[in-house]
Amino acid sequence: MKNKNLVLGIVGVVGVLFIALIFGYNKSETSKIEQKFTNIDEPPFIRDHSIRFGKNGENVTIVEFMDPECESCAIFHPIVKKVLEENYEDVQLVVRYMPNHKNAPNVVKILEAARVQGKYQETLRIVFDTLGIWANHNNPRPELLWEHLPKVEGLDIEKLKKDINNPAFEKIIKLDMEDAKALGLTGTPTLFVNGQKLETLSYEALNTLVLLEIVKQEK
Repeated sequence: MKNKNLVLGIVGVVGVLFIALIFGYNKSETSKIEQKFTNIDEPPFIRDHSIRFGKNGENVTIVEFMDPECESCAIFHPIVKKVLEENYEDVQLVVRYMPNHKNAPNVVKILEAARVQGKYQETLRIVFDTLGIWANHNNPRPELLWEHLPKVEGLDIEKLKKDINNPAFEKIIKLDMEDAKALGLTGTPTLFVNGQKLETLSYEALNTLVLLEIVKQEK
């Protein structure tokens, strides 16, 4: 099992409790969530419409609530991607929406329309890479995003413009926001690994939590 020896070494040397202290996990808050919502495969963590990545061979699910107009989400995105790629066979990443910013709901619709064409990840990369252009706090110009979307190879822009009007996307946003509220979320990005909330936004914290869950599933 890839990375298993590394995880066992970490656990053996410093102990799980020490790791938890180092990475700042808030166990009391996590326990409250787990007591209320015991199954990661059910709402409010995952819905049928939720996009998923990874083969999930070890039944480890990362759920990310994100806002495509959120600077922190854009900054943390490469870390989530890295952890997913390193553990692709063992985990799945589920993306949920919490579009709190003004233009975010429209960008969610763009992402979902791109998903129809199988270009979700490529489009999300462009959205985050150009965030400082179209979502500048001092002078937001969301229309500029459309100038960069043609950079997504194979993306049919005319079809995208039609598909963003799909009323199903409004329902997705509404349900995701309701689920975020049920979980008591207030900001983005917020991530859970098998129902345990990630309290520190770092590669080390996310990767450690994922690897510990993988080892736990193997027992």
